[in-house]
Amino acid sequence: MSGLIHTNVRSSIMSQNSRSISGFGGPELDILTDAELVKLVNDLKEQINILGIENEILEKTIMRLEPSLMHGVYQAFEYATKMSSNTSLQVGSFIKNQASKFGLIDTFISPSRMLTSPSRVSTKRVDSAPKLGGTVVFGSGPRINVLERAELVSVEMDVLVANLNKIRNKGAKQHALLKAQLEEIGMRVSDIEKANKMFHQEVLVEGWDKIAQRIPAEIWIRFMTEWVKISDSQIGKLRLRTSTLNTQYSKLKGQIKVKAELSESLRPVDFEKLKIENSQCLKLIDHKLQQLGELKKMTGDANLNLTIHKKAMMEQNSYLAKVQSTIKNKEDQTVELDNERDLIQIQADILAQRLNEIRKVRMKYQVPNVMDYVKVKWVVTDLKHAIKMLDNRKHIQQIALTSINRKLQTMSTIAAKSDIAAKSETSYKKE
Repeated sequence: MSGLIHTNVRSSIMSQNSRSISGFGGPELDILTDAELVKLVNDLKEQINILGIENEILEKTIMRLEPSLMHGVYQAFEYATKMSSNTSLQVGSFIKNQASKFGLIDTFISPSRMLTSPSRVSTKRVDSAPKLGGTVVFGSGPRINVLERAELVSVEMDVLVANLNKIRNKGAKQHALLKAQLEEIGMRVSDIEKANKMFHQEVLVEGWDKIAQRIPAEIWIRFMTEWVKISDSQIGKLRLRTSTLNTQYSKLKGQIKVKAELSESLRPVDFEKLKIENSQCLKLIDHKLQQLGELKKMTGDANLNLTIHKKAMMEQNSYLAKVQSTIKNKEDQTVELDNERDLIQIQADILAQRLNEIRKVRMKYQVPNVMDYVKVKWVVTDLKHAIKMLDNRKHIQQIALTSINRKLQTMSTIAAKSDIAAKSETSYKKE
């Protein structure tokens, strides 16, 4: 219910309403054109919306500052409604319909009557108007200007923003709590599923005895024992983690409490002291930054020297690697040369032995006489001629032997045939 209105807009709205109501069905409404009437209705709607917002702000302000004042407002509203219905039935019904439609009933209630009892509304006005934030809301005092309205609106906006922040923080905490609960439920579900799979695999599948057609009790007891051990270990870990978190929570809570107490006990002197300490810290930071710059310069020079020495070291390492590879090649060549030297030494020993033998043979060898050589050569020639003659004679004798053998073979063949013929004749004769 919007039960309060501003005094500065009351007179204009009342004059317009009285003009429209008093001229209901009269000559003034007949004088207005359709466009003017539509414009008047639109203006009234806009003013009603504005007044509704202002009434809502004022009502919230009163409820926030002094809620007991709203009791008199409600009574004044009821009394004004009864009085308006008794004065004129037609006008009252029209006002009631329009008020129920556009919230216009509040515009016909005098602010001086809102905080009075129903018995004193017709006789007195309230002269002393209560002030809300330095502004007068009703009575014969000064009206509320635009700045005071803006002040009320800003105060209500600050209150709404503060409430909204509280609700937002509460919603964030609730959201975090629900998220944590969902994570906990997810962990429980995963643990239950894992336990179910383990139970199904170890007890129902692997523990099934095909011969007895049942699950032995030992498997079930062993599974439960192992599961209890695993659960105890997990519970111990969770208890340790919970105790750690509780310790951290109590520590953080104590720090927050100390900070809150310090914030309550702070004075301007503390801020001045803090400002002096901050200035000293800034000077120290500048000094440290200067030292840091110098250290960076020194570090840059050191890095440059390090790079130069590193480059020289890399060159030395490359030269050392080349020297080491050369030494290794020379060693390999030395081993090969040693092997070749051994082989050459063996061959030299063999050749030296042969040379010694040749020398021995040469020392023992004597050159014969020429005539003796000629005689020996003549004897050798005669022997060769004799050997050749003997070979020819042997060849001739072999030919003669071959012909004699052929003749003997022929003769033996003929004799064999004659013997066979004689044997056949004798056997024929006997028969």
